[in-house]
Amino acid sequence: MARTKIYLYAAVAIFLIVFLFFFLAPAVRNSLAEQSYMETPTIPPAKAVWTSFASIRIKATEDEVFDVITKFDDYSSWSSSISDYKFDLPGIPQTGSHGTFKLYFDGFGSRTATFRITLLDRQRKRIAQRTTTYPRWLLGGETVQEVVPVEGSNGACEYRTYHTIEGLAAYYLLMAATEELAETQQKSAGELKAFIERQKR
Repeated sequence: MARTKIYLYAAVAIFLIVFLFFFLAPAVRNSLAEQSYMETPTIPPAKAVWTSFASIRIKATEDEVFDVITKFDDYSSWSSSISDYKFDLPGIPQTGSHGTFKLYFDGFGSRTATFRITLLDRQRKRIAQRTTTYPRWLLGGETVQEVVPVEGSNGACEYRTYHTIEGLAAYYLLMAATEELAETQQKSAGELKAFIERQKR
């Protein structure tokens, strides 16, 4: 009897997953404006489910800001949501480097995630990393950080960051945690600005 219940629960779970993927997910995705998701180095628009975005102007040079966001050991000095970067191999991180980091979201607690750097372009001041904790079909995410000049503003630049998610479980996050993800990202951008500008005083 107990085994029958387990099989029944498994069948219901599989049905719900299939329903979500083939019927509900496309409807939810199609109801969003195209601006709601952005492609990243490894997530094309066709696979993207949703993107959270944040930007902020910082009174510092592009080099100064990019230097801070590529010093992985120092993230705990300014970020309350990301810390404890550890890489699999010693040396300077580069495109293809693997490791782990600790991620904290308000209301969701902290988790250790595995990741891979998918882009590290020091010339264009752009870096991207994707989580590798889960299979891509289940849940994948990629965060892009970039620093761009502000026209007509000497000594200031704009920091932009966006996080795109893909996979079946991404639809749950889309429906249940969009505000929390966006708020965490904007909060992190504000913490970066405060840290850099405080260092320059």
